[in-house]
Amino acid sequence: MDYSILVNKDNPLPRAHIPNSLVDAESKYKENIKLDRLAKESFDKLKNEALRYGYNIDIVSGYRDYDYQEKIYNKLLEEKGFTYAITRIASPGKSEHQTGLALDFCIYKDEKCYIEHDVEDKIETKWIHQNCHRYGFILRYPLDKEDITKYSYEPWHLRYVGNIASYIYNNNLTLEEYKERESR
Repeated sequence: MDYSILVNKDNPLPRAHIPNSLVDAESKYKENIKLDRLAKESFDKLKNEALRYGYNIDIVSGYRDYDYQEKIYNKLLEEKGFTYAITRIASPGKSEHQTGLALDFCIYKDEKCYIEHDVEDKIETKWIHQNCHRYGFILRYPLDKEDITKYSYEPWHLRYVGNIASYIYNNNLTLEEYKERESR
């Protein structure tokens, strides 16, 4: 598997793309979340390290097939309109979740589960952003990089990229910027 695969608005996956490396993410948030095997093993290590600091994190969303992405995209489009949806959710075939390498995390704290924007100002999120690269993950849609990623800041969205994660993190790059440098 190419862990540096770039999937975005300009680099779609075919409808039939289903990774053969999917395993159960074993999330307590929700059953039947799938993730690439290596991404899952790496997230488990990140999760265990977080627990050492008293941070309880889990996976809210992992692999999404084309049809499911189409369903949630159309729902958001209907509810919020095109202008809102275009920067908030990938259209079918253009979602990293279809690779099995992307995940959305949640934080369990104070007998609550925090998801999406609710994680933004949590100390756990800051810790994850500073340490996830050591486990092969990057923050995929960082703040102030919306012009490059074409998506709004998503503090909950991690992407497994393997051994290039620390390079991307240390150089404050997006995956798009990394791929551009790599192609030179």
